Amino acid sequence: MRLKIIFTCEKFPILYRHRVMALIKEALTFADKEYKEKLYPNKNTEFSKVAKPFSFSLILPKSKEVKKERISIDSDLEVEDLVFYFNSDNVVSLFISSCDYFFIMALYNGLLTIKKFDFGNGITLELKRVFLLNERQVNDNQVTFKTVSPILIENVNEKPLLPDKNLLEFNRELNIIQDKILKEIRGFGLKAPLEFTPITFKKQVVKHTIKGFREKTGKPYMTLTCYEGQFRLKGCPEDLQMLYQIGIGLRTGQGFGMVDIV
Repeated sequence: MRLKIIFTCEKFPILYRHRVMALIKEALTFADKEYKEKLYPNKNTEFSKVAKPFSFSLILPKSKEVKKERISIDSDLEVEDLVFYFNSDNVVSLFISSCDYFFIMALYNGLLTIKKFDFGNGITLELKRVFLLNERQVNDNQVTFKTVSPILIENVNEKPLLPDKNLLEFNRELNIIQDKILKEIRGFGLKAPLEFTPITFKKQVVKHTIKGFREKTGKPYMTLTCYEGQFRLKGCPEDLQMLYQIGIGLRTGQGFGMVDIV
């Protein structure tokens, strides 16, 4: 299932994914606190990391002015970075895709409840509309995808991998990652190996921050080397359908790996 959520605001920071995550958590809390805590358990519990059954992407207006200014990340932490000011059209579109009907419905109901969200840095997101989008059906063992948000693939040592450098290693790690994620979400892993073939390629370096990273490293944000473009993916149609729904690669619940069918 896919949602398109339209907000209005006057500006937007380049470091935004962690605040979109906070918006999702708040909406889920209003709709079903028990479900939210299951998806985002306390970090001190035994199962502090839960594979997220969704991915998201955020689209800003094309007409905008870029400024560099102080951005508050935490109550006691600021960085100087880019902020986008919208010249006319102040509509921000958030796209969310999931294999979980309950997640989509809880998010939908929660968003309609809160209507406005304090995004920080003097930004208020005001909800205008929520659309349920048509979802494509995968019936073949090969699909051409395009990235909607950048795909992150790393090895066990957190070394970023790109398909133009070593496609064999990229495919190996992709299979390991997706097998583990699918096993956590649906109870079993890949039904068949995946084969990733890039068609167009662009390296994208993304600044991203989450509280756990800041506490562990003392740094305000991380930089992640990702892949953007079009690619062919071979595999079991059932696996491909789920990857289309939940996203591909790491950190999909943090705004990475959302794809669409070409």
